[in-house]
Amino acid sequence: MDGPQPKRNRADINVNSDYISNLPADIKEKILAELSLKEAVRASILSSRWKDSWTSYPNLVFEEKNTKSRLIELVDKVLRVHQGPIQIFKLVSEYASNKCVIPSRFFSCNGFTLLHTLCLSHFNLPGFGIEKLVSSCPLLEHLDLNYFSQEGCLRILAPKLTFMKIIGDFHDICLETPKLVEGSICLFGDFQEFSAAKDGKESNFTRALGHLSNIQKLKIRGEFIDYLAMGPIPNNLPAMFNHLSEISVDLISGLNEIAPALCLFQNAPNLKELRIECLDFVDPPYVQGLWESKAIPYCLFKCLKVVNIMCFDDPGSERAESMLEFAKLVLSTAPLLEEFHVTDLGEAIVVFEELKLFPKLSEKCKLVLKYFNEETDDDEENNGDEESDDDDEENNSD
Repeated sequence: MDGPQPKRNRADINVNSDYISNLPADIKEKILAELSLKEAVRASILSSRWKDSWTSYPNLVFEEKNTKSRLIELVDKVLRVHQGPIQIFKLVSEYASNKCVIPSRFFSCNGFTLLHTLCLSHFNLPGFGIEKLVSSCPLLEHLDLNYFSQEGCLRILAPKLTFMKIIGDFHDICLETPKLVEGSICLFGDFQEFSAAKDGKESNFTRALGHLSNIQKLKIRGEFIDYLAMGPIPNNLPAMFNHLSEISVDLISGLNEIAPALCLFQNAPNLKELRIECLDFVDPPYVQGLWESKAIPYCLFKCLKVVNIMCFDDPGSERAESMLEFAKLVLSTAPLLEEFHVTDLGEAIVVFEELKLFPKLSEKCKLVLKYFNEETDDDEENNGDEESDDDDEENNSD
């Protein structure tokens, strides 16, 4: 029979409880690195020596969950007491109608000199705050700016930046990011009146994309293709896109978009994947021979392997005719083409049947019709239902 348990010595209790306090500094830093900011603050109650540990926490992530929250006030309090380097800074609001006005003083602390990841969503920075912020972070590698307004030119000076995503309303953009590998730019708003290229003397294309010599993946969203069309389109850029293998571009089938699109393709000799999505902003008049009217090199798509065209309009529409013309160009000039996907948003099956009649330079090319699932996100397709020209060949052989 077990006897009574001996009482624990108070000294033993203190020793055991003080174990956390006496952890080496490097172990404490590793523990904090695995915690969220909120968890790191809660850890301060573990012992007196952990009380201010969270103030050196390098990853600051703030998210606004409801419109009544005082997000800016919270960020201000944290930055005032923060010590040491900041490596990740994210300020995300989930409400489009509740943009955060970020005071420029937020980024005056020395901790941002070691920042490598910056994410801001639904925000405004006064004046040229974005430019000043980015240029003050010489080690910045990841930049994500969503839903903001910027008067004048948005200048991104970041020599070590490798990833960039921009969705915003700005008048001009100048990218000085020589190491950029993956970039996505979506422009919306009234930029035509304010762009430096409105007089036709300067080239928006060169200023925005002309120096991205290391780019591998590029997405052009919204009205950014129209922005690139302003001003003279250069035949040769300061630097070729020799590493660019994937391009995704939004078009609205306008004649003015052809020149910047061709400039992009011509300066990407190793392009392997191309995705084109037609937007529904306007329905411009269709011009017969829209793509054929330009001097297009025969080797334009010499390395292209996969094409995905989304938003074929109703058969016979001006938008559908324009895209059919472009599809004919690709099929007849891409010797290595393996897959040509058409994503159906309406009656694209008729367009798909017409595509089958076009001559194909590549014997390996397979035409695939995908049915878009409206319940999924815009970039997702219902891959369960597909049709291909191979299916017809099998049926005919039977």
